[in-house]
Amino acid sequence: MKEYPYIFYPKSHPVEEKFLIAKNNKTGLSENFFENKFHKFFKKYSYKNVIIDDDRSHPFKPDYVLHIPQYNLYIDIEIDEPYSLKGEIPIHTIESKDELRNQYFLERGWGIIRFAEIQVIKFPDLCCKVISEYIRNFSCDSIWLEGFQEFDNLTVIKAWNTEQSADMAKNSYRKTYFNLLKKTRVYEPCISILVDGIYLNKEIRDTIRILKDVNKIKSFNKFVKNSLFLNQLAKYMGHFEVVKKADGTVHTEIAIYVSNHHSIESYSFDSELVEIGQYVINIFYIRTHDFISFEITDKIKDEELKQVMLIADDPAYPPLLEELNETKFILVKNGYDTHMPVHLKYAPLDQIIENSLEIKYDLY
Repeated sequence: MKEYPYIFYPKSHPVEEKFLIAKNNKTGLSENFFENKFHKFFKKYSYKNVIIDDDRSHPFKPDYVLHIPQYNLYIDIEIDEPYSLKGEIPIHTIESKDELRNQYFLERGWGIIRFAEIQVIKFPDLCCKVISEYIRNFSCDSIWLEGFQEFDNLTVIKAWNTEQSADMAKNSYRKTYFNLLKKTRVYEPCISILVDGIYLNKEIRDTIRILKDVNKIKSFNKFVKNSLFLNQLAKYMGHFEVVKKADGTVHTEIAIYVSNHHSIESYSFDSELVEIGQYVINIFYIRTHDFISFEITDKIKDEELKQVMLIADDPAYPPLLEELNETKFILVKNGYDTHMPVHLKYAPLDQIIENSLEIKYDLY
């Protein structure tokens, strides 16, 4: 019996593909919901509303495409519903022609991951973990699973036949989980937190090593959780000018740049949206094979960011920052042995990390 997630690995070298923008880009409810989660982890490599330019009169249109050029990897990611809302017609049944579609992508050297709709609605982060596991298994690069330490495994869902699909439609099965859908509104952030993951991971590891030698400490977390870390950073956001929305919230973002060449095992992606007081913080994890310093400065330039909290320390940054005289910075770094400019306002990273590790002290 087929089960979701339904996973295929490439069987051959992939054909180099050309994508075209789909003219009819209408998407389902679950796809719109999942898209925001999907982009948080795979923004640099994901495509939506595209078709493959292969001269077919009725080309296949994947729900999502994940293309990682460094691995020469293409993945067709699909979200399967048990029946259509209009007409309640059984779809994606074990008797359907989905296998023909699967075969098409496999013959082109693609991989395939198919989720049941209920999985991407109830457990979107766990679905992203499945995708990361897939990339790890294909590339043999374990770095893709780092950050998912506290995530459970995705619950398996059995596939349905035509009779079961008809029963689901009769009982309005899809509506039983549609109430979990949340409308995601993405605003332009007035404050951007940009993180060099190589530097952050090094500082966390150094802090943990020091704490292990302190006798009066009973215990502390194995790694820094995103939610705790942002609670500490929020204390310094008041140094910026804030622009409040009508509901009194201040929208910010944090983009954590994760190098595919360096570990970030000391950090946990335990949250996707954090609300701290008036601040609503949208979170992205950007994996890259490129130099993080250039990626961060390019983002500041391209998006014309005016208020940036930068967590980084590397000799490459000072000359790059000199070009960004229209941007107000708060540097989050150590105050000693630093490569960063000394004239800018800064927050002490070592204290922020310590407070994020939830240290428990011996009482005696």
